[in-house]
Amino acid sequence: MRKILLLIIVSVLFICNSINAQNTYKSQLSKDTILIGDRVELSMKLNLKESEECTFQEPADPITQGVETIQKIKIDTTLVHKGILDIEGKMILTSFDSGSYVLPPVVALVSRGNGNVDTLIFSGSVLEVKTIPIDTATFKPFDIKGQIKYPLTLKELLPWLGLMIIVIILTYILIRYIKYRKENKTFFGRPIVKDPPHIIALRELEKIRGQKLWQNNKQKHFYTLITDVLREYIASRYDIPAMEQTSNELFLALSDKNIQPKLYDELKNLFSTADYVKFAKHAASNDENEEAIPTAVRFVNATFMQELENKKGE
Repeated sequence: MRKILLLIIVSVLFICNSINAQNTYKSQLSKDTILIGDRVELSMKLNLKESEECTFQEPADPITQGVETIQKIKIDTTLVHKGILDIEGKMILTSFDSGSYVLPPVVALVSRGNGNVDTLIFSGSVLEVKTIPIDTATFKPFDIKGQIKYPLTLKELLPWLGLMIIVIILTYILIRYIKYRKENKTFFGRPIVKDPPHIIALRELEKIRGQKLWQNNKQKHFYTLITDVLREYIASRYDIPAMEQTSNELFLALSDKNIQPKLYDELKNLFSTADYVKFAKHAASNDENEEAIPTAVRFVNATFMQELENKKGE
């Protein structure tokens, strides 16, 4: 009876050892000895069927006291032959303390095709970390060197010099422009000669005549342009805010400007016709249209000549 019991115990131990041997693998280091601060790759390899999947459990960080993880586990998979997969998990480690370190085991979970999950253990390796030997007999410590100061080169200064020159030029141009603008001069210092009001008005009236607006059924635009030209001329000639005034206000202001009564009445009739066309949808006659520009021209010329006579009399 004892022999049978002993045989059963031995058989069970043998089977357990066989199972553990089947589920235990060896991890590998790319090199077992490194200097402080160097990197080393820890890899775990196994073969699986295509229908099986493998997941590595991430070790703690640091993986052990004195050894740090730089890159977590990454899995590479290659097909070997006949549906067999070559699985390799890789992680990168480093250490900044010299010594001998026993790395902990890495656990992998394998999902089999039948739905079972096996736990595979990759036993840890030993990593030796060494420091650079120092010859204490000849070694002399020195103070920390101060910051090295390099002189500025022309290449470094050129962009700043160019920017400074551009700023100076732009500042000069702006100051010169503002100064000559106030003095009514061009950028190059030449006086800006403005045409007198009567020349500007006559030129604009001639331009309106050439557009033939009323002949093309654009009476409203035609009379608007004429009255605007006359308002600008009156504002310049008599210093009256003609552009902001109504027709009645404008002629009230002109009533004491010593304008010939005939010119005054003709101009007033022109503005009256223009107001009817612009605001009452009045259709002016051909005679009124043909006489509009000549009336405006006569008013400009007559008032200009009157101003010249007044200046001669003075």
